[in-house]
Formats: sequence, C-alpha cells, structure tokens
Amino acid sequence: MPFGKPKEPKAPKEKKPKPPKPAKKPKPPKKVKPTKKPRKGAPPQGEGQEGQEGEQPKKKKPILLFILIPVVVAAVAAALVFFVIMPRLGNQDPDPEVTEEPKPPELPEELKVGEESVPGMALEADESGALAVLAKTITYTYTNLNNAGKAAETYVGQLKGADPAFSVVDEEFVRVKDAPDFTTAEGMVLLARNLPKPEPEGEETPAPTEEPKEGESAAPDSSAEPSQSPPPSSSVPPVDEAPDMVLTVRITWSNAEGQCVVTADEAEGKVTSPRPEQQSGGQSVGIRQAENQIRSMTPAELGLPGTSMADYEIFPQDVLETVDDTAYIRLNIYESVAPYTFVGSYLMGVDGEHLYRLDADTGELVDLEFTLNLSGSSTAAPESAAPATGAPESGAPESAKP
Repeated sequence: MPFGKPKEPKAPKEKKPKPPKPAKKPKPPKKVKPTKKPRKGAPPQGEGQEGQEGEQPKKKKPILLFILIPVVVAAVAAALVFFVIMPRLGNQDPDPEVTEEPKPPELPEELKVGEESVPGMALEADESGALAVLAKTITYTYTNLNNAGKAAETYVGQLKGADPAFSVVDEEFVRVKDAPDFTTAEGMVLLARNLPKPEPEGEETPAPTEEPKEGESAAPDSSAEPSQSPPPSSSVPPVDEAPDMVLTVRITWSNAEGQCVVTADEAEGKVTSPRPEQQSGGQSVGIRQAENQIRSMTPAELGLPGTSMADYEIFPQDVLETVDDTAYIRLNIYESVAPYTFVGSYLMGVDGEHLYRLDADTGELVDLEFTLNLSGSSTAAPESAAPATGAPESGAPESAKP
C-alpha cells in the first residue's frame, strides 16, 4: 500500500509557434544578348530556332588532354637526357682541337723611297710568321766636296772626340790602331761605339728594420728566439738577357765624284780592344801593368781635366772585381795635392781587352779607347800605394776616401 500523497500529473508544455520564413527574393531576369545582323544570304535567326528559347548555352570545358601530353613528353625527354645520354657522353674522349689553317702574313703593300714607292714583298701562307721591321739605317750623301778624303778624315776626328766617343774598328768591331789613308782617291772607314743595355726591372726590397736607439733595449722576442731561415723562394724562370748592341758609322769617300756617303746603323755585337799576346806566366795584365797603363795615358783619354797624369795619384786595389765573367783590377785616382780629392775609378781587365771608367753618378761603365802597354812586372804588387806626399798606406788618403 503506497505511503504519502499521490503526485499530481504535470500539465503538458505548450509549443511555441515558429515564426514564418521570409519569402525569397525573385531572381532578376537574365540579360538577353541582342541578336546579330544576319549575313548576306543567310536565313534570319528567328527561323529554325523554335523550341530553343529560354535554354542556356552550355560552357565548353577545357580539354586537359592537350595540356598534359606536352608536359609528359617533356618530362620523359629530360629523364632520357639526364640518365642515359649524359653518362654516355661523359665516358667519351673529348673531340680533338681544331687547328686553324695558316694565313698569309700582313705585310706593307708599298715601300716608300722618297716620293716614289716600290711594291712590297707578298708572301704565301707558308710564311705566316713573317714580319716587316723598318730598319734604323740612315744614309746621307755629301756632294760637291773639293777634297772628299780630307772631309772624311775631319769627320772621323769629330766622332772620336764625341761624348761618348767612337772608335775606328774592323768588321768584327775590334779597335784598330792605324787609321786608313785618307789621301787615296777613294776609301772606307768604319767607326762604332757600344750602346748601353736597358736597365732590368728592379725588384722590391724589403723595408729595413729600425735599430733600437741609445738607451732602448731590443724587444725580448727578437733576442730570445733564434732567427728563422727565410722560406725557400720559388724557382724563377731565367730571363733572356738583352744582346750587346753597337752604333756604327760607315764613311765612304770618293775624290773623283767629290762626295762622301755616311751610313749610320745599329748592329748586334760589342766594341773590343785587340787581344794581347799571352805572357809566359799565363797572366796578361797584372797590378803593375794596370797602373802603368793608366800612367801611360793622357788625362783627356781618361776623361780627366789637366794635361799630365803627374797631377794625379793612382791606387790599385788588391781585390779583383768580376764583370761579364772577366776579372778586372780596380784603380782609384786622386789628385796629388791635398786634400787629395777623389776623381774617379777605373777597371782594367786582366785579359787586356777592356778599360772601363766607372761613372760615379749613374754607376755605368764607359768603355775607353786605349793602346795596351805591357811594360812592367806582371805579378808583383806595389810595396806601398802611398804617394810621396805622405798619404797613409791604406790605398787612398783618409780625407779623400769616397
């Protein structure tokens, strides 16, 4: 039997009415394209189109097939090139270099001679490396001369006294003692002098290290650590040395024609003195002979002022110097009167072929013309190089050392 009061049933909930949906807006009518004008002879557009009014024209879909085919073909071709063709080409030998056929050289077509011209040399392809080099030869003809031989003799003296001086030489550029006879009806004489060589390009020298001043000690690292040897320098290929060149003047005279022909030119070679006969001891020129050679010459021949070598003192040096693989004796010359001014240095070759004057300003060696004098002892050194004026025995006056 149930206890308590029975529960009263709940009243059912009332459903709220839903609001009515708003009415849809009517779609605007589609625009109808204006009809095009019919072509001539074509039926009007209205005919044959019954039943199609109101139907929408269908859009054309893009044809993907025509786009995909070129892409696939390009991808397959790239794969074939990368994986098949390129590895095969990498294993093949490179193609041999194509050699160009030689071409005829480019040479001047005409050679000018005054106001006239001469056809130039034309060469074929087998002479592709040929060059046309304009010579430095200069020729002058002196005419209407009363005595052509005397005019040539005067010109030779002028060239021998020039600075730098010319020397009368033979065809081998060896100096000759005797000049030609200018009283003959016709003749020829050759003069030459050495040309200076171009100076080689100087190498950069490292900057000198500064020495510590008085009262300052050197850096501890420099004294504690031993000096390291410089790294071995890389081998430098030898540079071709410029050849020796001479400037020549050839003079040809003719009294019958009353003219002298002077031709100046450059040639490869070197002006030298005649080789003396070798002495029994095997040495050509010794210290005494080098000193006697200087004393036998005039100051003008040595490029010095004055008229006599008695105004100068000569001090030969005991140490030989080397020039062009030849040993030379150095002789320093001072004035014989105090303060014993230094006037110049000279180098006499032991082979007797060259006597050089050392230019104190430029350091250039000037080849002097001389006649070798072999009188005197060939090996004995001077007992004392001091002059009678009381100069010290060190080889040069102390107040006049350069």
